[in-house]
Amino acid sequence: MNKELLKKIFSTKVGVILLISIVLILSTTIFLVIYYFFDASVSSKLATMLFTNLFIGRVPAISFGYASNLSHLQVITFNILAEMILVTLIYSLFVFSFEGVLKIKRLEEFFSKVQKKKEQHNDAFVKYGRLGLFIFVFIPFWMTGPIVGSIIGFLIGMKHFTVIFIVFLATIISMTLWGLFLQEIVNFIGQFDIRFIWILIVIMVVSVIILKYKKRG
Repeated sequence: MNKELLKKIFSTKVGVILLISIVLILSTTIFLVIYYFFDASVSSKLATMLFTNLFIGRVPAISFGYASNLSHLQVITFNILAEMILVTLIYSLFVFSFEGVLKIKRLEEFFSKVQKKKEQHNDAFVKYGRLGLFIFVFIPFWMTGPIVGSIIGFLIGMKHFTVIFIVFLATIISMTLWGLFLQEIVNFIGQFDIRFIWILIVIMVVSVIILKYKKRG
């Protein structure tokens, strides 16, 4: 990647959003590495939970956090952080790909699905605007959520930072409620046998992996 392209990327608002993603990734990595020397066990659990959210999803990640006896603040904060890293990274890559600045083959299929989702709900998004985007991100149904919502926000013409702010706000509220809900479930199951929780987490993870594999096939 040459200097001119880098200058072109980071001189735009979308470039700033990409830069935010890079800063979040670096600062989180540095924090976990430093924290590892103070409490290796907690740092490892936080890192595992973070990667679980990034590659599997929020429900298994939150469940893992509570099953690992992490605090409510740790679970919610790091899961919000994971989703904001994904949003800022994928949103900026999509916009650059959409505008022809970058070509990202691995994400083209996903971007195509998002555009179809946008066309499916276009009238609702145009009618309700920011509120529609907030609800879309807030309600955790299939092919909804912060990443898809942010891209659709761009496709219907919202300003970049407006999209990121709405997605961030909806993610915080949604994640907090999900955390409270799953914490109660984990605590309830834990009263019988903590192994049941780990069995459920394994089942969720395996199910997600199988679904992703089938889609690629």
